[in-house]
Amino acid sequence: MFPLVFAEGNVPAPAPGATVLGLPLNMVLMIGVIGLWFYLLLIRPQQKQERDRKQMIDALKKNDRVLTSAGIYGTVMSVDGEGDRIVLRIGEDQGVRVAFTKGSIVRVMEVASDKEKEKSSGTA
Repeated sequence: MFPLVFAEGNVPAPAPGATVLGLPLNMVLMIGVIGLWFYLLLIRPQQKQERDRKQMIDALKKNDRVLTSAGIYGTVMSVDGEGDRIVLRIGEDQGVRVAFTKGSIVRVMEVASDKEKEKSSGTA
């Protein structure tokens, strides 16, 4: 009695050239479109954001004002070109220096060259 419950009627066979690996062609196209949307909406923007972040970190130089992932504002004192270390001056008056990894820099607040241009234009 149970086999009759799961029995199906006559199912038409797909056209001979309309399958790819046993799947109907329209299903394969739908999976391809979903994969394309996934790439365009998620993967590609994330790759661009990471590329921009890497360029920002590579462009760091002395006297840049930065924000770390811990929420600490500081001024770059030195950048280790070969390693993954950057030294920041935390207190302007006290001169406290702390070492961070380059990856902990979230944002550059002021670039040193802009700061120097403002000083030179203010005195001239």
